[in-house]
Amino acid sequence: MRRRVTLLYLLAALAGIAGAARVQPELLRLRRAFHLTQADPLENMPPMVAFTTVALGGFRGLLVDALWMRATRLQDEGKYFELVQLAGWITKLQPRFASIWAFHAWNLAYNVSVMLPAPEDRWRWVRHGITLLRDDGLRYNPGSAQLYRELSWLYQHKLGQDMDQAHFFYKRAWAEEMTRALGGERPDFDRLAAAPTDLDVLRATPGAPELLSALDAAGFAPPYDRLLDADPPPEPIASRPADDPAVRALLDFLRARRARQIYRLDPGAMKAVDEAYGPLDWRLPDAHAIYWARQGIPYARSRFDRIQLERSIFQSMANAFLRGRMIDNRELGYFALTPNLALYSRVRQAYLDALAEFPNDDSIQVAFRNFLSDAAMIFYTYNLESRAREIYAELADRFPEVAAADGFEAYLYKQWQEYGRDFSPGQASAFVESALYQSHFWRALGDRDRAAGFARMAQLAWQRYMDIRQDPEFRARTGLPPLEEMDRIARERVREFVEQARAAAAEARAGENPPSP
Repeated sequence: MRRRVTLLYLLAALAGIAGAARVQPELLRLRRAFHLTQADPLENMPPMVAFTTVALGGFRGLLVDALWMRATRLQDEGKYFELVQLAGWITKLQPRFASIWAFHAWNLAYNVSVMLPAPEDRWRWVRHGITLLRDDGLRYNPGSAQLYRELSWLYQHKLGQDMDQAHFFYKRAWAEEMTRALGGERPDFDRLAAAPTDLDVLRATPGAPELLSALDAAGFAPPYDRLLDADPPPEPIASRPADDPAVRALLDFLRARRARQIYRLDPGAMKAVDEAYGPLDWRLPDAHAIYWARQGIPYARSRFDRIQLERSIFQSMANAFLRGRMIDNRELGYFALTPNLALYSRVRQAYLDALAEFPNDDSIQVAFRNFLSDAAMIFYTYNLESRAREIYAELADRFPEVAAADGFEAYLYKQWQEYGRDFSPGQASAFVESALYQSHFWRALGDRDRAAGFARMAQLAWQRYMDIRQDPEFRARTGLPPLEEMDRIARERVREFVEQARAAAAEARAGENPPSP
């Protein structure tokens, strides 16, 4: 009797296991669809990760605790290079612990990088922090909203802001890297998405077999990745027109593969981000900050995670509005980021959407107020007064406490005074002349609208400063020189700068390419 009961129990257990095995794939699919699991089981794990995961078992926790205590001491002592190796061990012992990856990447990008004086050495460590999160941290923790937020922050703050004295080097290095990888400011997302997926498909393009054979003969063997970095392009490509089907298919193939395999960028997702928040310049870090924050939103499991990711998006958009247009004048050796006025409506809507979702968040209200204030001034300096007045009207309506009692011009002057408070004669002279200098500078670069805006700003500041000096003695003692004379000085300074920049650029080119004897 007992044997029969035991047999029945055994058969019931086997039936249950078989039933569970049949429904397990569907359960896993639903868990992935609703983001109830952070990651699938890993395949092809590095040997160190596989060993520590299987062999050490529960003892990993004790070892990690000891390593964390050692890491804390190293951090306090400023021994960051030792900390790099130690944190590498910790990530191998607990690859599913997202905070370890976040800490390690932050340490590389912020602490280790600033110990080095050379910008190129700093950039190497900043880039290492980014790739650590993007390539390893998210590989082991693809459902971690925290890591998406941290990666977005590195692009937004470390690359996008100016807290690091080498920030211009980072921005320019990243822009050059993205230009090679994506083909320019505005990638053709549809072409990248439809690019051949392997060399066999590529060879079916008319003219591709002959082109690839010529590249093989020129020393560019498969997988041809070096072509994207070749400057100038090799003769087999340079000799063909840019719209040659084989050349276009090859470059699209290489760029799509590099975007996916090296930078983990999906062309379809990039297109969705650009349509929702753009037009973005994908050579600049803010576009990538928005991309990674957007990718993390489906994994936000708490209000905190969601608001942090949304904040990363609208802050990066505001940054792109302020500095989302790149000027890289190689002749003058000048690199600058200027406002991208086309983003204004999208940025404004992003703030409104965030306020609709989180109406009681004071930080969003303050950020929106500051954005409108900056936008009013920027549109005015670009000689777009009617749009600037519209923005000021919304600012005054939503935030009446910051509006000026006597109108738009008074508000602008008040805002300019924020940078210097009550101007002394020297400060006022410097402000007006700097605005005039900017006017002639941007005119030399071909941006006539911005030049006109700075000229008007200088004129308004000069006039208001002199208007409060009606007393002849007071005006004689504290007044400014005639505006025409200040304009002449500024124009001459710009002319000297342009001449010096051209001479320096010519000398640098001569040094790179010395004449043959």
